Amino acid sequence: MLNADRQTTYKTHKKSGFLKTLVVLGSMLIGASAAVAAVPALFLEQSSITGVSDTLKASRVPVRNAAGAIKYYDIEIKLQLDALGVPVLAPLYPVVGLSPALTVGQFKAGKYKDAYGNVYTVSGPGAASGGRTTWAILLTKTGTSCPSCSLNSGSWTTGAIAGHPIQPVLTAQGITSTAYSWGIIDAANGTSLPPLYLCSAASRAVGASQSGNLLALNGFCGGNNLQTDVMTLNLCTTPNPCP
Repeated sequence: MLNADRQTTYKTHKKSGFLKTLVVLGSMLIGASAAVAAVPALFLEQSSITGVSDTLKASRVPVRNAAGAIKYYDIEIKLQLDALGVPVLAPLYPVVGLSPALTVGQFKAGKYKDAYGNVYTVSGPGAASGGRTTWAILLTKTGTSCPSCSLNSGSWTTGAIAGHPIQPVLTAQGITSTAYSWGIIDAANGTSLPPLYLCSAASRAVGASQSGNLLALNGFCGGNNLQTDVMTLNLCTTPNPCP
């Protein structure tokens, strides 16, 4: 009986020691897993890169830090020529800063249909400087009721008028309203003209706004700050009536 008790005690201690070993090993493995940091990396191919004269700008460059989190940076690089005429990095460059938060607005990407049965694809948001976003519209299918009553393409950009890509146009027209996201629209030129044709022909400002699934393109075609035309498009939420 004594031997049996000793064997039971030995087995209990052995089992207990084995469990403790498992717990310790598990803790070590968990600690080791937590200690493995993500490999920091930047992804220039996913940014918007522009070049003017001697300066390159990369907007909203995704950067993964050691914790695995993604942050966005704006990077500016300026070059100059050395005595032999070889491009070299200018002093104090590159300049790196966190990208400002995007001003997306309420726009929705997708397929839209106008009153004439024309179908358009609205894409976005695309990143622009100063935290702005750009949206593009492209005719993808002409309707049968009035094929020439269509827009061809266009784009608009969110944000304040100061520093806006079409600020010279807005200033020339005396437009100060921030109720719209401003852009330029290219319309078809046919026997029957869409409402925004005159804006297109004269490169006048068009203000985009969205309410739910309704996208409105408001034309200021008279060369001033008075609205002249509007074209409304409906987001296709089902395969029909949009293809």
